Amino acid sequence: MTALSTLTLSAAAEQIRTGQVSPVDLVRACLERIDRLESRLQAWVTLDRDGALAAARYHEAEIQRGVYRGPLHGIPLGLKDIFYTAGLKTTMGSPIYADFVPDYDATVVQFLKEAGAVILGKCQTTEFAALAPSPTRNPWNLEHTPGGSSSGSAAAVAASMCYGALGSQTYGSTIRPAAYCGCVGLKPTYGRVSTFGMFALAWSLDHVGIFARTVTDVAHLLQVLAGDDPRDPACVPLPVPDYVRGLDAAQPPRLGLVRKFFWEKADEETRKHTEAVAARLARAGARVEEVQLPASFAGVPEAHFAMLYAESAASHRELYAQHKARYSPQMQELVEKGLTVSGIDYVALRRHQQRFRHDLDALCRTVDALLTPATPAPAPRGFATTGDPTFNGPASFSGLPSLGLPSGLSADGLPLGIQLVSAAFAEERLLAVGKWCEAVLDFRQTPPLG
Repeated sequence: MTALSTLTLSAAAEQIRTGQVSPVDLVRACLERIDRLESRLQAWVTLDRDGALAAARYHEAEIQRGVYRGPLHGIPLGLKDIFYTAGLKTTMGSPIYADFVPDYDATVVQFLKEAGAVILGKCQTTEFAALAPSPTRNPWNLEHTPGGSSSGSAAAVAASMCYGALGSQTYGSTIRPAAYCGCVGLKPTYGRVSTFGMFALAWSLDHVGIFARTVTDVAHLLQVLAGDDPRDPACVPLPVPDYVRGLDAAQPPRLGLVRKFFWEKADEETRKHTEAVAARLARAGARVEEVQLPASFAGVPEAHFAMLYAESAASHRELYAQHKARYSPQMQELVEKGLTVSGIDYVALRRHQQRFRHDLDALCRTVDALLTPATPAPAPRGFATTGDPTFNGPASFSGLPSLGLPSGLSADGLPLGIQLVSAAFAEERLLAVGKWCEAVLDFRQTPPLG
């Protein structure tokens, strides 16, 4: 059964559609894999074994009656433990919510269930999706961080414990752990996917993130998750393209390689690797040209953190006042810094964000995608940090979509990744570019877990 868990989401979906396997087979395979690895990886907070098997049996019966909901029908998935799940604990990585059980589903959870997905359980997150590391280990090397804040989601997907998972990104919490763990990560455009029912860290920066093992898998998930939601005022009521069919348009892209800023902060191995990736893509037919981030990028990293501090203080104000002693030192520091940001300063930060979004979007429209390293270096050793999110900041601060792809291994056997950034609501083109790059890079290595 365990071999079934190593299928891609798309392959598993095809086997369900053609009757080769059942949803129950897939859930059992994933649970067996989790039982083998979880004591080492610690990717899960809550496993809903009985609920997942019951859902799988229900969806199996549906298929036997001739009811097929689509590619997610019967597919086992994980959820970062900041998404509300009716009847299932949602802890936010905090002792304050250790026993909290919501009475409704987040919009994205609702959409997944309507598509027939099976929720295996809740994946580990850093405290409130912020700075304090979770207990999760990197499946490529247990002495290294898997990244954060979506630690468990990335590790679970990379370790074949589930076929896909949801995370979030406020700064670098999807693309960074995807790079560290060697899987595909997508942060859609701000407003493309509802965050209703996702515990807020910073309203103007929070995005739902998607993890899977291939670009096609990510496209299937985004197809279900994208769309307007009247319960989320940030959602933009735009039509949802056919992301999966759009992958058929994959062809050699025009890529804008961004060296300035990224080359200054990346280690030598990452710089050389990204140059080699760019050269490889160019040999395969891509048009690669160097571009510069707009002048309004000056001060963006500092502005990003300041806005995150201020909005975190706002979203946690009441809870922090009641439970300050139960917050970690890292989270206390974050909230306290936010309390010092004045209203006048916050308005200036928002204006900076708008300017940069406008300018970066204009740059992205001159190419099919920007190309950068996904992280400054491979996953660091130890667990005092979840790594450096700096390279993911431009896309998160601007709200533009970004896609992380595994692109090789470091000399120490840790994953290296690239990041592609596209114009606002251009996920269809971004995924097609990603699909083409994925085929050229042909990354097939898996974690040495046995």
